[in-house]
Amino acid sequence: MRNVKRYLLLVLVALVAITAAACKKKVGEIIDFSEVLTQKVEISVWLDDEGGDYAAELISEFNKTEAGRNISVKHRHEGSVESRDRLKVVGPTGGGPDVFQFPHDHLAPAIMEDLVYALPASTRDLVEQRAHPLGAQIAQVQYDEVTKQYGPGSGAEVRLYAMPTSIESVGLYYNKKLISEAEVPKTMEDLIGKAEVWNAKTANDGSGLTNAAKGWRYLTTSSHFADSYFMQGFYSSFGYRPFGKNLDNKNQVGFESAEIKAALAWFRDSLKPIVTGDSTDTKGYGTEFEAGHIPLIIAGPWNIEAYSKQEGIELGIAQMPTVGGKPVQTYAGAIMTAVYKYSKNRDAAVKFVEFLNSDKAMELLYKHKGKLPALKTELLTNIPGVTADKLLMAMSKQLETSIPMPTIPEVQHYWGPAQKLIEDIWKGVDIATATDEAQKSYESLAKLGQ
Repeated sequence: MRNVKRYLLLVLVALVAITAAACKKKVGEIIDFSEVLTQKVEISVWLDDEGGDYAAELISEFNKTEAGRNISVKHRHEGSVESRDRLKVVGPTGGGPDVFQFPHDHLAPAIMEDLVYALPASTRDLVEQRAHPLGAQIAQVQYDEVTKQYGPGSGAEVRLYAMPTSIESVGLYYNKKLISEAEVPKTMEDLIGKAEVWNAKTANDGSGLTNAAKGWRYLTTSSHFADSYFMQGFYSSFGYRPFGKNLDNKNQVGFESAEIKAALAWFRDSLKPIVTGDSTDTKGYGTEFEAGHIPLIIAGPWNIEAYSKQEGIELGIAQMPTVGGKPVQTYAGAIMTAVYKYSKNRDAAVKFVEFLNSDKAMELLYKHKGKLPALKTELLTNIPGVTADKLLMAMSKQLETSIPMPTIPEVQHYWGPAQKLIEDIWKGVDIATATDEAQKSYESLAKLGQ
């Protein structure tokens, strides 16, 4: 009875609205009652936007579109790194969103944890038409939801599980107050030679110590030199990439390959002496770059805001130097936006996710977040300000030689052994011994053969 009364009340309200609207119209004029009679669908979205300004404008623009005019969107700030773990907690109790964001390396776990809805073929077509190829590649995977098998061995079709919204890569950042654009090395051979000279110079602080002794070496990293996400570019110059050519074979982590051994020998004999000297510590000196004491740093777009605020820095970004004449292939990463698998309003959620690929949504992403839109390079001209942004365009150039970061579930078992491997090399452990230990550690963690 209560539902009947509620229905009659809605009908009465609609009739009153229709009558009121009709009274204001001229005789013979066609009246559009679609907005009055169409019930809005409400969806909730988790976006990494603490201030809320980006989300508010994004939702407003979405509601102006034909696809979004009858969809009410409620935003809640949730950090992209934390959203997956949060959803695992609140999702089963009905507290999950319809749409959520996460970094590219959370994609495989999120799929296998039954959190992500495979997007329709029409959305996949849209992504292939407009999205940056690396972002599109990262977002499309093979997964059999019945057998729970992931990757080529699953026999499943390739499906799109998320919308890549922004894309990024590390690069060679430099301080124009210490080194001009023309002086930035284009090869590691040139960089090593210049580093030897810089490191041996007396620091300009009156201490009488050399730049190296002060920790003001020519090149550093915003992370540490055992971070394989940062070091992959150098690895690639020797032909090494984990998990095989297509980055998706869990049985080909490759810690015992000839390629990685050659790279590690170069790390030990050529790179280590200029970046940490005799120290067995792989740490980077990002704070010294921020203080204006170091010319070059391997960093990512997440560092741009902090670096740009420093009085002692005039920031520039260059391409990573070649090694042995071969271009480095850094990892490409992306922020992904997906539909929660148990959303009760999937169609509306998909429409919102598709809107994120539009020029308007990408314009707002750049305007509010300063991120590089995950669009094909030729489409960036449609986004005001992006092609004039020298820092982002330098990163876009770096992405031309990048490879997608592996997203197979086993990648989570790669990072630990990979870090210890480089740490061991820094400590003087024999390469064959260190690589053998890394291989065994990975196989144990990934439970291969069990």
